[in-house]
Amino acid sequence: MSLRDLLYDNWNKLGAVPPDALLNARLNAHFATQVVAAAGFSLLKPEPDDSHTSVDWVDRLQALIGDQIPGGLRVGLRIRDLRLMLLAKGGIELASMPLLGHTLESGIEWLRGQLKDQASLEKSPDIQRPDYDLPDFAVGKGAKFDADTEKLTELARWYANADATLQFLAGREPEASRVMCWPHHFDVATLLTLDKDRTIGIGMSPGDASYRQPYFYVTPWPYPKGDNLPPLTGGGTWHREGWTGAVLTASKLLAASSSERQVETLVEFLNSALKGARELQSRS
Repeated sequence: MSLRDLLYDNWNKLGAVPPDALLNARLNAHFATQVVAAAGFSLLKPEPDDSHTSVDWVDRLQALIGDQIPGGLRVGLRIRDLRLMLLAKGGIELASMPLLGHTLESGIEWLRGQLKDQASLEKSPDIQRPDYDLPDFAVGKGAKFDADTEKLTELARWYANADATLQFLAGREPEASRVMCWPHHFDVATLLTLDKDRTIGIGMSPGDASYRQPYFYVTPWPYPKGDNLPPLTGGGTWHREGWTGAVLTASKLLAASSSERQVETLVEFLNSALKGARELQSRS
């Protein structure tokens, strides 16, 4: 099966919400994911790449789920309504808490209490969230989570589509890492390690300081020098400010209004960008 065929059968049509309107939903979800990351940060052995705080997209639950912590439990966040979940093995929900209308600290406190109760501990575990340099946002200063569920649902579609795409590519490319969502930058990605000095990252960011809207990217490392960059198709452009990578913005992707054309645009971009990134790496 090709990537195109896979996505034809699994694509969630995008565009119900304009991509530039997702900023508040994205920031709410980004900060909510810090509760999930806090479980791995506090209870798992630290990894050099910080992957012990990473989360996976689980499509069946429409949620970002952390790695298994002691006791066989996993902590998750359902994006469409910002609901925290504590899961047993097999994804069985033991407890949940809606974060909308509550603070980040109340989510952490809920997690401490649930882990104490579910693991029959004498006292609540010391759960602290990672000290990441996150965007300036009211929730990080004690405000309550407040996001529109229609926009959160559209954001969830971006993660579902990205995960389906990246899981296929990671299975096809022998150099690929596990697909993970990184709570620091909130992107979901896989990394192709060509050798100890050269990599290619493939991922989707829901938006950041570079772009207000979601975008897919392919980034060769080390960043190529000079301006002689391979041509891109499928609406892709080369980003050069601060970092170098091939980018397909949401606006370019959503110029294709049908699900089929969105799939065609993304596949064409990824094929072009991966070819270009490998060409750049072969020059170094």
